[in-house]
Amino acid sequence: MNFDPGEDQALLKTAVERFVADTYGAAPVETRRMAQAGAAGFGAAHWARLAETGLLGLAVSASGGGLGGGRVEVAVTMEAIGHGLVAEPLLEAAIIPGMLLDAASHAAQQSTVLEGLVAGASIVVLAHAERAARFDLDHVDGAAEASGTDVAIHAGKTAVLVGGGADWLIVSARDASGVTGFWLVPAAAPGVDRRPYRLADGSLAAEVTLRGVVVPAGNRLAVDTAHFTAVIAMARLAACAEMLGLMTRLFETTLDYVKTRRQFGQPLGSFQVIQHRMTDAYVLIEQARSHLLRAALAPDARFARAAAGAKAFIADAAITVAHTAVQMHGGMGITDELLVGHALKRIRVLALVFGDAGSALDDYARAA
Repeated sequence: MNFDPGEDQALLKTAVERFVADTYGAAPVETRRMAQAGAAGFGAAHWARLAETGLLGLAVSASGGGLGGGRVEVAVTMEAIGHGLVAEPLLEAAIIPGMLLDAASHAAQQSTVLEGLVAGASIVVLAHAERAARFDLDHVDGAAEASGTDVAIHAGKTAVLVGGGADWLIVSARDASGVTGFWLVPAAAPGVDRRPYRLADGSLAAEVTLRGVVVPAGNRLAVDTAHFTAVIAMARLAACAEMLGLMTRLFETTLDYVKTRRQFGQPLGSFQVIQHRMTDAYVLIEQARSHLLRAALAPDARFARAAAGAKAFIADAAITVAHTAVQMHGGMGITDELLVGHALKRIRVLALVFGDAGSALDDYARAA
């Protein structure tokens, strides 16, 4: 079986790699640090350039103004994003909200928001996780109470990724019949309380509380359980691809280091125990690549299960490779001066997107 990307996929990968080289190539660590110092937690100029290339609409259909990329296109793109240690939240503020809005772009207001997302003019994020839910993605305590032609939303959301700099929130809540729905809410609406904070990787998340926030009933997105499951699966695939890119970058960086760093009069890489550790890391990377390909190429009916399985394996494997890289570099490996520490922290965050490795494995088992 030929696993090489097609012509269009290769061109997409080249475009992403060109963005990475032009933006992060010379000084990736310093560029990442400066980008995350921005008000939104990432570089505004970088985000605008991603919009110009069309990558913010990667997972949005062509009819919705996007590229209409599928699983392979998402995997190819996000692996390159991870390898480049890019700070811009393509997963959190483009792929996830783009897929949710794309299902509801028939409404004028929602279509306007989707256009703003693809153009880079608006930051839209999902506010779904709740403290009591842990990693149960079906657990929603938020309530949406009908009031004439409006809806009043009461909810408390935790770890809203990129929520600190968002313009719009997609909030999950249960309606009067107990069905979970998703409502488009302006982040600056009266009754919305946001408490921004930094995650381990330097990105800006937020605790969000909605106290009787009133929005038009028409702001409910046409997202059912099946579509949300598809969004979760694609997000897990994207997170896996980004982690694979990070793992590969860590391995390359560490391999160069052990070849040149001398100890006891000879390169570190000449010691057999170091060679064994690097071999183990290489095997994990290739196994992770196989899991990613398996999920990306799975039949539609099996995609959600395959994505959960890939997340369960790759999340643990990426952390193992990152720990190996840190240990090979010694104490300086965990500092902010080196790429290694930044990659480890990003992997730690990605490993928890839509559940940790254990909860992903539970989803994989339930789908068997």
